[in-house]
Amino acid sequence: MLVATYILGLLASVALVAQGVQGMYDKGSAVKKLHAGNFDRVLDKTSQPTFVKFLAPWCGYCKSLEPEYEKAARRSQGIGKFYAVDCDEDKNRGLCARFNVKGFPTLKVFTEKRTKRGSRRSVDYQGERTAGAMSKFARTLLPSLSKKLSSGDLEAFVAGSDAKLPKAVLFTDLRKASDLWKGIGAQFDRRIQFAHVSSPGKDVLDKLGIGKLPAIVVFPTPQRVDLFQVYKGEAKYTPLAKFIAGTALAKKPAAQTESAHDEL
Repeated sequence: MLVATYILGLLASVALVAQGVQGMYDKGSAVKKLHAGNFDRVLDKTSQPTFVKFLAPWCGYCKSLEPEYEKAARRSQGIGKFYAVDCDEDKNRGLCARFNVKGFPTLKVFTEKRTKRGSRRSVDYQGERTAGAMSKFARTLLPSLSKKLSSGDLEAFVAGSDAKLPKAVLFTDLRKASDLWKGIGAQFDRRIQFAHVSSPGKDVLDKLGIGKLPAIVVFPTPQRVDLFQVYKGEAKYTPLAKFIAGTALAKKPAAQTESAHDEL
């Protein structure tokens, strides 16, 4: 009888652990799971502040942190990324050892700074483990990769800055670029060059067919100022990122102009 009770208890424990693995950060979660096979590739594609939670499914503290970590991920959309790695999986043990994970959960934050080999540098997150504190920390690390231009600098930037990269430019009546624009710039770092023009001249706006600020213009073909597309859509991260990726990184971008009616 005692043996049977022990076995049932053991099976229940195993079931709970299995349930923890499946239920923690599922497909609908704002937190995405990483593993040793895709870790470097995913992190290298962006320069947004990136939280990584190294966890074990049996860890009570990991489960306790789950709701706040999820909230932080949702609050930080567009300015930061939130991921999780299961260190209990055999394929991830080497990855967790590489980052010197000794206890669970361990939170690492990867910044835009990179090693000589191009890998992103990380710091240990030592702040409060609340959604507000984590999202605020991500915002403080958001890099400003957008170059400030005057109206007269635009042509030189598009034609001669980096001849191999497409360009994306924000025209605004504000003195500084918004966090949304910074987040977009960090997402496409090293693939697209970003800039912003404060209080642009009427002649430039007329050339681009812009009637209202703010406006976003993508120059998909390097060195071609005459080929561009103007964004028309919501001032939200997902549609804007989709537009910029589809326009600037498309194999055969089409020349098109539209009026912009959104605020950043």
